Amino acid sequence: MSRWHLRRWWWGAMAVLGAALVAAIALVTITLAALRPAPGDWQRRVRVGPFERDVSVAAAIRLLTHPLAAPLLDGRTVELGGARWQIAARGTLITAECAPCALTVPALGPTPLVFDAARLDVHALGADRYAGTLRLGLAPQDVALPWQAALTSKALAFNLQLAPTPIAQLVQVFGHDLPERDRVQVQGSAGFVLNATWPGGTVKLKPQLDGFAVSGLGTEQLLHLELPIACRSGSAADEGAAVTGWLPRAVVAAEDQRFFEHPGYDLVEITDALQRNQRAERRPRGASTITQQLAKLVVAGDERSAPRKLRELLYAVEMERTLGKARIQQLYLDLAPWGNGVCGAERAARIYLRKGASELGPVASAWLASLLTNPDARLHQLESRGEVDIERVGRILEDMRPMSAARREKALATLPFWSPAIGPAPAVLAREVRPPATAP
Repeated sequence: MSRWHLRRWWWGAMAVLGAALVAAIALVTITLAALRPAPGDWQRRVRVGPFERDVSVAAAIRLLTHPLAAPLLDGRTVELGGARWQIAARGTLITAECAPCALTVPALGPTPLVFDAARLDVHALGADRYAGTLRLGLAPQDVALPWQAALTSKALAFNLQLAPTPIAQLVQVFGHDLPERDRVQVQGSAGFVLNATWPGGTVKLKPQLDGFAVSGLGTEQLLHLELPIACRSGSAADEGAAVTGWLPRAVVAAEDQRFFEHPGYDLVEITDALQRNQRAERRPRGASTITQQLAKLVVAGDERSAPRKLRELLYAVEMERTLGKARIQQLYLDLAPWGNGVCGAERAARIYLRKGASELGPVASAWLASLLTNPDARLHQLESRGEVDIERVGRILEDMRPMSAARREKALATLPFWSPAIGPAPAVLAREVRPPATAP
């Protein structure tokens, strides 16, 4: 090749390389411009090499789900939800699979949900609309959850559904680490419709349970449960005696007002708590029934995880059948923690109030019941400040049933002048202060 041809080839190659470089720079510039968020847009800060910048999440979703991006995604592995997903992309269809799959859902606690397999299908329908299916578990026992979504520059609104599905099948899929998974017998079906906006939007859940029944867990043995030493009153006369009077009513008012109506779980309370807890200014509200709390005390423990909540629910449903409401209520009173290492209503009443649990009046009962939510913290506050949480105790008095209007009015009038005298923990002695004649 002559020098002239070589020079011509060289400049031609440089021209092509320069054009490619200009095109790449232009593509990057256009991409970065497209990803630049406008004020108020849904955005995340991302790092690319040594650089960091704010990126519009909506624009990123549009780019990644465009058919031209399929070759860039196909065959890649990504971390999502704490799991490694294998991506396959063909045109407007993107599929992500992992097996086995451990998904961390912050709202359900730090313990991951473990599935034998999971598959997410995403169809880009155009006009910022998407649809697909989330499949959990292995066929033929897998659970399919179809979904639809609409994207804006500020959020992603989506709808997720579970058609009525045998609860036994759900236990097999979601109960990967459940010790009783192979022996529990479950009947009934469950489903839900979930509408949500992400990020920062509201969540609306419509659950449905039909014919839910559980057997095979052996909860009938709790009919003759021997109390732990820490929960015994120390009085032979009171040992094993049922707590009567105002305290059982106060505990129901404080912990589970529909206790005598629900089958161990309360769908009304679950949906109400979900709506309430979305308001940042409100304190988080739980939805566990007294039966579920008893299951937590005797079996499930208090780990914050979805598997533990499933186990608690299964035991609660069976206990409703094997024990009945009266025994469940008494067992809860016998085992509930009242702070400072004290458990059991009789022992708590004698240590804190120097009376038997069945001897307490409405105000003392409401105060003792008020401790059941974080008792150690409430006792510490009482001992350090010498103040009764009048607002909470008053709400419990308002909700106690049955109680005549006159008795309730008298109790509420007495409340501002009543307090337990604080002594060295855990020795707290209650005193009732007679209100002045001018008190309402």
